[in-house]
Order: sequence, then C-alpha cells, then structure tokens
Amino acid sequence: ELLERIVSQSGAGGREEYFRACRQSILVSADMSHGLHPNYADKHDPQHQPRLNGGPTLKLNANARYMTDGLGTAIFEQACQQAGVSCQYQVSRSDMRTGSTIGPITVGQTGLRTLDVGNPMLAMHSIRETAGTADAWAMIRTLAQFLTSDWS
Repeated sequence: ELLERIVSQSGAGGREEYFRACRQSILVSADMSHGLHPNYADKHDPQHQPRLNGGPTLKLNANARYMTDGLGTAIFEQACQQAGVSCQYQVSRSDMRTGSTIGPITVGQTGLRTLDVGNPMLAMHSIRETAGTADAWAMIRTLAQFLTSDWS
C-alpha cells in the first residue's frame, strides 16, 4: 500500500503504473547466511558450502524459505561478475528445516521479484557470531554494481 501511495503521490501515475513499476522492480533482502562450519559440514549440501571470505552468498531453498528464483540468480551472478567478486551459494538440504528471511513475506504481500542474499558467517544467532571482513567489502561492491546496472 505504501509503494502504491508513493507512485500515486509522486505524479508517476496511478494504479496501472504502480503495477508496472512492481513488475520492473527487484527487492534485495540482504542479511547473513550460514557459512560452512567444519564441525557441522553435514548440515550443508555437499556441492554448496559457503566459506568465510569467499564472497556474497545467494540463498536458495526448494521449500520456498528463500525467494530467489532463476532470473534473480542470473542477475545477482552477473552483478558479482561485473564487480569482480566471487558468488557463493547456500543451498539448504531439502530434508532439513532452515531459517527464513523477509523474502517470502515480501513476495506474498507485494509480488516483487526478491533476491535473498547474505554474507556467510559461523554461529549465527549466538553470542560468538564470526564473519569474514573481506565478505563485507565484496557485498558492498556487488550491491553498488547491482544498484547502478540496468536489469530491464
């Protein structure tokens, strides 16, 4: 509703223009992701094990706990490539429950294409969270590239 009001009050148009704007928009839900912990490697898909200081992580889940789709994956991969940054993947095992993000809620309420991304870290939600400093700079470069590119 807020987005629709912004379109309407900015003079950009009415309801039709709002829906067109939504279809041309991409929301990036950027927070953190579970990095590979050597003591719990079995919690990760064997082919997708995000490592600290290995670059931003694109979060994917077959049970729709994350909302990244194929086109969103391609767009984020391209932003990483253009920024000179490695892209990693957090693919949750389908036989294990995982956390979630605001992605599913946002898609359900707005219909916006949503990417769930994050930097890998160890011990998420504990008092000893550990992340790589290189990942912060890599994510900044990637998001700057994403924001300045034309994805239409």
